[in-house]
Amino acid sequence: MSDVPIGRRIRNKAHDIRHNLSARIFGSAYYEKEWSTKEVESYYWQSVGHAHRKLLVETISKYHPASALEIGCNTAPNLYLLAKNNHDIKLYGLDVSESSIQEGRKRLAEASIRNVSLGLGKADDLSGFADRSFDVVFSDAVLIYVGRDKIDRVIDEMIRVARKAIILCEWHDPGAPPRGRFLYRKGYWIRDYASLLKNQCRASDVRLMKITRDIWNDDYWSRYGYVIEVPLKDV
Repeated sequence: MSDVPIGRRIRNKAHDIRHNLSARIFGSAYYEKEWSTKEVESYYWQSVGHAHRKLLVETISKYHPASALEIGCNTAPNLYLLAKNNHDIKLYGLDVSESSIQEGRKRLAEASIRNVSLGLGKADDLSGFADRSFDVVFSDAVLIYVGRDKIDRVIDEMIRVARKAIILCEWHDPGAPPRGRFLYRKGYWIRDYASLLKNQCRASDVRLMKITRDIWNDDYWSRYGYVIEVPLKDV
């Protein structure tokens, strides 16, 4: 039996219902507004040692990139790990939250990391970058917030500015529609990324690496979480 008072449990449930319905009805704009105004959470930097980040960084590093871009970088823990392992790589991160960008810059400066640039930006608008600007473009638990209204544009933009590969750490389900199914209980989007990416990009292959419970001890991430590696054809 939960020791949370019943009144609080009812309020929390009502909040979750309103939150998830708003995310479903208003699409990507709902989460963009939420994240752009959200207070910085120290969790994201404190989780720099989380096992899924190690898997993500190892996958990116296989391409020996001279440059990489992370969309939805938050306070930049992934970019910190990449920069720490390779001082020569040029790294960029975009996020809709100005407070997260400022916190990330502060943390990177304190760690004497100088090869990471952070800026405000949205995943569906990478117009500030030329075609094939980065060897690798990646995301980490970002596309779960992107609705059907923008997912095609986001993927198109990631592909456009990438040279060697795009790499996603997201929720994948081969039984889901390619453009996404909304999971009301969690309020996030899940997709068949293999189908979506094969239809939408110059992929030579789509490689799926399961995130197991020993990597991420969460019911949903251990069920749906994958690192999705998409080598791009040399054109």
